[in-house]
This record gives sequence, structure tokens and C-alpha cells, in this order.
Amino acid sequence: MTPRRAIVNADDFGWSPAVTDGILRAHREGIVTSATLTTNMPDADRAAALAAELPTLGVGVHLNACQGRPLSPSLAEMADADGVLRLTGPALVARCLLRPRVLAGVLEEFDAQVRWAVQRGLRPTHLDSHRHVHAYPPLLAGVVRLARRHGVPFVRWPREHLRGSWPAAPASQARTARLLGGLCAAAAPLADGLRATGGTWGIAHTGQITAAWLIRAAAALPQGTTEIMVHPGLPGDLDGRQTRLAESRPLELEALCDPAVRRAFDGGRVELVHYGQLRC
Repeated sequence: MTPRRAIVNADDFGWSPAVTDGILRAHREGIVTSATLTTNMPDADRAAALAAELPTLGVGVHLNACQGRPLSPSLAEMADADGVLRLTGPALVARCLLRPRVLAGVLEEFDAQVRWAVQRGLRPTHLDSHRHVHAYPPLLAGVVRLARRHGVPFVRWPREHLRGSWPAAPASQARTARLLGGLCAAAAPLADGLRATGGTWGIAHTGQITAAWLIRAAAALPQGTTEIMVHPGLPGDLDGRQTRLAESRPLELEALCDPAVRRAFDGGRVELVHYGQLRC
């Protein structure tokens, strides 16, 4: 029988000291096995150095062309007067759709972000993207080329298919999950060979991951490998202008460290792994 595996990935590693430290605690004391580093955010250097001391934490790159200061000059014209990007995912995709030059610039920025990580001694286990923009097929095609160029073995597959009965998700997030599912269905051939999971859970319920939700997930996971996307963090250095998840991050951290959650995964015989432990 095929085992059930879960990759519990914390997005936004390096976003801020509180987010970095919260993710590290969720790994040391909880069920987080993996994190993706936002290389263009303020705490990225410290996060990369700390990750080098934690061989049990798989670390990928959280490709980000929506927020923060770009690492390359290719997106300078999309930044505000202070040089910071402030774009929603749909706004970024719309610009790529309307202006091919923007698409090329985004992929140039993504390449700079992967190179930043590699130059600091990291071997990225996988790639994903802030606000799931890599699900847009032209961007996915570029991200696949980028992964192969840098020897990154896997790319997140942001298709969510929750099994059984779940709490209602906010309407906007449920629509996002459906849209991403449709994009994945259309773009599946592009990622052939780089999809390590059957999908990603936590998209529709982003910001609402509780201990009860995680215990439900442990029971409902299918055979094979599923990624569970989470956003833990400590309180203190973020507000609603920087992220809509400022209040939910500490609550999610506590849920990920709840002993009952660990027991649910252990009792359900779910193997907790990261992308670097999977076969290419």
C-alpha cells in the first residue's frame, strides 16, 4: 500500500524576524518540515544563515514579485517611489498578460532570487510563489525552465482537492482555490517531472489553519504525498498593511505545535517529510 506523506511547508521564511522565528519554532516544536525563503524580504539573510544550521528543515524558494524590494532591476518600473513592490497576485498576472516584457522581467527577478539562495550555500528543495502566481501557465513554463536550469527538483502544485467535510472557507479564498485548480488542469503538462505531490492543502483556508483543521487533515490525507501550506509566525513586527495574516500567524503557530496535532499525524501513520527527502 502506498504510504501517506505530508510536507508541511511554512511560506514566507525570511519575511521578518517574527515570521522567521515562528517558522523555526514550528519546525523544532511542531510539525513543520519545510519552508520557502522569500529572498527579497528584510530577514532573508538571517533566515538563510539559520537554515544552514538546521539540516532537518527542507528549504525552498518562495518566488516573490508582488511585495518587497526586487533583487534585479527588471521590476523597478513596477515598484512604488520607495522601490517596494505592492501588487496583488491578479494584478501581477494581468500585467504579464498584457505586456510580455513584464513577464520576462518577472522571470528575470525569479532567477535572481534563486541565484541569491544558491550563492548563500542553500540547495533549494523546491520552488513555489507568493500568491500562487506561478500557476499562470506562461509563468509556470518559465518557473519550470528556471527549476531545471538550477537543478531544483520540484515545484509546488497549487491544486487543492479537500476530501470529505471541511469548515466553510471565505468566499474569496474558495474562488482562488477553484481558479488555481483550473489553471493547474490546463497547465499540467508543463510541470511534468517536477510535480512531487498530488496537490496542496491550505489554500482555501489560508489564515484559518487551526489545530482542529490539522487533525482533520491528518485523518483525510490520501495515499501518496500532499503538501500542507501554512503561515506561522510570532506576534510583534507585522501589521495589516504588510500582510492580512498578521493576527492569524501566532494562532497558526500554536496549532502547529499542539501535541494533539502531532499525535493525530503519528496515530494516523502519516509520514512527515520535506521535498528534499523525495526521489526525483
